[in-house]
Formats: sequence, structure tokens, C-alpha cells
Amino acid sequence: MRNRKTWLYIKAGLIVLFTIIIFAMPVADTFRKWLRFGMLCLFVASFIIDLNRYKKRND
Repeated sequence: MRNRKTWLYIKAGLIVLFTIIIFAMPVADTFRKWLRFGMLCLFVASFIIDLNRYKKRND
């Protein structure tokens, strides 16, 4: 994607939306809880990596 700043905003919005969904619709199954937690960690790690790359290129 050419505009990295927009992509970072979209990723941040998806992380917030996913977090809200996790708290709004809790599940009783432990496997699904860990799956949701893992996906959230993956999104956050991806966001942090992309944010660091964006900062390095724009300094």
C-alpha cells in the first residue's frame, strides 16, 4: 500500500474494533479465548513493526 500513514490508521482502528468485540461478546470456550488473544497479539505486533518502519523512513 502506498500511503503507509493511512494503513496505520486502518490497523489501529481494527485493533480497537477487535478489542471492543472481544469484551462485548465474551466466549466460554478456552480455545476460542486463546485464539482471539493470539489474533489480537498478532495485530498489535504487526502494528508496532509497521509503526517503527514508518518512523525510521520519515526521520
